[in-house]
Amino acid sequence: MDKIENRRTRYELAAILRENRQYLNTYNLFEQQRKAFRDICACRTSELGGHSCCCNSCNYQRQAYNSCRNKHCPKCQFTKQAKWVDKLQSKLLDCKHFHLVLTIPHQLNGLVYLNQKKLYDALFQAAWQAVSKAAGNPKFLGAQTGAVAVLHTWTQTLNQHPHIHMIIPSGGLSDDQMEWVPCKNNFLAPKKVISSLFRGILCQSINQAIEQKQLNIPEHFQWNRIKNVLYKTSWNVNIEKPMAGIQAVVKY
Repeated sequence: MDKIENRRTRYELAAILRENRQYLNTYNLFEQQRKAFRDICACRTSELGGHSCCCNSCNYQRQAYNSCRNKHCPKCQFTKQAKWVDKLQSKLLDCKHFHLVLTIPHQLNGLVYLNQKKLYDALFQAAWQAVSKAAGNPKFLGAQTGAVAVLHTWTQTLNQHPHIHMIIPSGGLSDDQMEWVPCKNNFLAPKKVISSLFRGILCQSINQAIEQKQLNIPEHFQWNRIKNVLYKTSWNVNIEKPMAGIQAVVKY
């Protein structure tokens, strides 16, 4: 397993949250958010109890506090991150990869926030279907490609900003899966094509869910009006230059 740097900052998230516990009583949070807040505050403190660590060679012992194991805790996720990176490296093809970012318009932020599980699933589906359909078109790559997708829901300044990061190989398999078809241009398909497909697939999915009353609708949210605006808007799709080698891809 490659070494992954554990960047320690002067202030830890847990310390900041502990100094601002009143936040829980001031603002309305989902239960999942409240649990994450409480777990991160309690992580590796006496609140969760402790255990003994013993060296089998020299019998040295030390006491350690238990971890919260919450998936949102930065301390608990470091080891999992290292394992995930190691596993990902073994699966990626040894070729150049593209980095694609697909972002939804801000008009959907309120709806997404109230329906996170349903619409994050729809976001993944729309992103993959857009890439898959575009790559399979004979006008472009004309092959079956693959992707690794990761959801980011916030910016670095903690503003709501749902978007999908995708790592995509610079080619794909022919229909009979006997040949490797390399990219001829700068990407699998034009950016405008990806954007249009992504917009259409996601809007259709949202429209169907609203018609079937599967979503919680924000106050003053008028879907038909917003939908018309969304279809007239070019959705933000960003394509980075191909990255050479597995190490560069995984590091990114």
